[in-house]
Amino acid sequence: MKKRYIALTIMTACTGTLMAQEMTQEKYQLADERQLWGESLNAAGLAHDMCDSADNRGVAYFDLMHRSGDYRRVQEGGQLNQLRFFTERYQKIGKYLYGYGSFDFDMGRTKDRAWSDVLRTYNSNPYISGSSVTGKYDHQNFTLNAKLASVRLGHFNYGVAFKYKVGDLSRLRDPRSRVRLADYQLTPSATYTMGSHTLGLSAYYHRYKEKLTGLTTVQTDPGLKYYIMTGMEHATGSVGGYTAYWREYVNHDFGGELSYAYQGDGFRSLNSVSLGHGTEYVYGQYKYEPGTWYTYNYGFSTRNRIDKGNLLHSIDASVNYQQAYADEYKSQLITEKDGPYTTQWWQRTMTFDKRYQLKKLDLNAHYRLSFVKEQAVKGFVGVKYDLHTADNKYLLSTSQQKTAGSTFQAEGGYSVIERYLWIEGAFDYHVSHKADLDLHDATTDYAQAVLQPDMEYYGANYWQGHLAVTCQFPLTIKGFTSQWFVKLYGDYLKTNNSLKRQTAGLSFGVYY
Repeated sequence: MKKRYIALTIMTACTGTLMAQEMTQEKYQLADERQLWGESLNAAGLAHDMCDSADNRGVAYFDLMHRSGDYRRVQEGGQLNQLRFFTERYQKIGKYLYGYGSFDFDMGRTKDRAWSDVLRTYNSNPYISGSSVTGKYDHQNFTLNAKLASVRLGHFNYGVAFKYKVGDLSRLRDPRSRVRLADYQLTPSATYTMGSHTLGLSAYYHRYKEKLTGLTTVQTDPGLKYYIMTGMEHATGSVGGYTAYWREYVNHDFGGELSYAYQGDGFRSLNSVSLGHGTEYVYGQYKYEPGTWYTYNYGFSTRNRIDKGNLLHSIDASVNYQQAYADEYKSQLITEKDGPYTTQWWQRTMTFDKRYQLKKLDLNAHYRLSFVKEQAVKGFVGVKYDLHTADNKYLLSTSQQKTAGSTFQAEGGYSVIERYLWIEGAFDYHVSHKADLDLHDATTDYAQAVLQPDMEYYGANYWQGHLAVTCQFPLTIKGFTSQWFVKLYGDYLKTNNSLKRQTAGLSFGVYY
């Protein structure tokens, strides 16, 4: 329970160090939109985004959110209630360093979730497990991000980024599971600037560890069937199969990013290419290995800003492609006895190379025109396009699922009463291009309970509306004036096959 009050402690610490500056949502949003390097892997780029100490800024807020509806997939659950606390800060540190730090805490409860007792269910490692009985799941996550960048040293800026996340996912119904997460990434980087041109290079090591520590029941004779999945419709269920079951996923991921930036008169651009390769080992009892998961990631992004004084054009695009596959192992349990001692281990007898395969593509394009007044955003309009495709395949015998869809968005926002009332909204229209399912055996429990019902989700076209209203008010605490805010927001989604989803939320916090 003590962890749940960490957010309150940090909030108090942040508000106790507020700076005597008038930071509003309109100014904060302009600073965010002018950034180029914030979304890249290169932490040294922080120095390019922060020109001087006048860019020191921060925000802290609590968020309460409720989501419900039947537009969902079977394994992700239905109704969600969530509490979140988030804070971030950009700060010039002394004469030689720029810093960025953020803390994100979220906790909540999901209802009517089944068939998945892991954190990553879709388009990921196929060796997962779960119960067919729906239940409630509680989650709690803590995420820390930190970046440091040096001032210009000759032609160079140096930087380092660190990300650390721990999490917990607990099922509240028999068979009861608990999954713990430890996830961190270290990314050193540097940039080289000559005139208007900058080259950036970064490399990272990412380690992900997810562990299901065991399954328990409170019923004396539950008679529950637990399922172990190996890809597509292949899921083996057995009554009492949760007894002494545990699983561990350990991923080691290496990669890097090469960037080129240009800064001219009123025009700035950043273009990056990235590569990454990961190997994820899966372990069970006595170091049993069902298989190994390999990923290859390729990315390209471009971020462009055209600054015309009272008009700021933002033109962004990105492409991310992932190729992944899983080798499947067949093993037998070896037992040896040496007097009173018994030793057991699994011996691999056969390997099926690339038995499960995944190809995934994400393409995004975004244009926004912001109207600037007195170094603040007065309003904005924009359009966005997203394309997502995924191809999951199991060999042999062959089963395959192909999905693809595009989302078109129009957005806008306006400061109705400057520094006091901000309204923004968006309208999305999603078109399903493909929702094909071809199973070798469509009669399995998993196929009938999960894969086939999910095709209604993938095949749906929908429209979605979003509206948010933010009220700001200055507040003076111990002689320091800061801008506090309260935000109300909501979404409504409706599909062409009568599925729907609605979201409502309330945020309150402070700019400092």
